[in-house]
Amino acid sequence: MTPQKLIVLFTTLTGGAVGLFAPVGVVRWLLQTEPEDAGILTLFFFPVWCLIFVLGLLIGRRVGMVACDASKDPSV
Repeated sequence: MTPQKLIVLFTTLTGGAVGLFAPVGVVRWLLQTEPEDAGILTLFFFPVWCLIFVLGLLIGRRVGMVACDASKDPSV
């Protein structure tokens, strides 16, 4: 694996992790402020959570591509 691919992989996974764990604070806040409404709000929040995760992956990949200047190398 080339160093470029490793950097893109690392930044993609980092972006995905941020997208996956950042909404945890929102759910905790929901549970503290309105515990009786938290169940249904969390159910509706799940698709948004998935979208944030995917956006984190895509943004992380884009950052990795820019960091490596991999736009000229389509094999990354």
